[in-house]
Amino acid sequence: MRTKRNASWSWPLFLVSLMMPVLVCHADDRAPDRASLRGAKTVVVKVHTFERDWATELERAGLTESFLQASIERQLEKSGITVIAEEASKRDVTEGILNVRFKLVDPEPPKKTFLTAEDEEIKRFDPKKRYVYAIRLNFRQLASLRRNPEGMISAITWQTESVGMRRLALIREDFESVVNNFIDAYLSENPRK
Repeated sequence: MRTKRNASWSWPLFLVSLMMPVLVCHADDRAPDRASLRGAKTVVVKVHTFERDWATELERAGLTESFLQASIERQLEKSGITVIAEEASKRDVTEGILNVRFKLVDPEPPKKTFLTAEDEEIKRFDPKKRYVYAIRLNFRQLASLRRNPEGMISAITWQTESVGMRRLALIREDFESVVNNFIDAYLSENPRK
């Protein structure tokens, strides 16, 4: 018999599955997709979050786009991967863009409401509140089609993702884990000398 608590968890997870776009071309962390990373010399990092309504809460938890971007760039550089700024990008065949997308679904309001002795409402951020989230990381690079080898397109050649339900402060750990998946894949095809 399902309890009300278990049923409340299934709806947010179902909603996250609906938010994830269905891909016609699917890149993943399989051997052929990893092989597409071979020869990539530089990486541009782009972080995209879609949670403007919760900017204050995300900032308190260290999940702003600028913080995440700087953190991911440091993580890549520490592993020996050359990271360049988007402005310095030459858009050539030895360069790729690491897109990081982050989406939250809030099963409850992000703030708790408390009543004072005078019956005034006070709203406070609840740091222990859990959010349903999805992190998708993909590597996009220039590629050519077999039917038109001269024409270059930007294609997703590798990706990984994480979906879960955690407190905001703990979601940062999943960002680190997802980036480590990319680092492992990249270094398996581009070993350090």
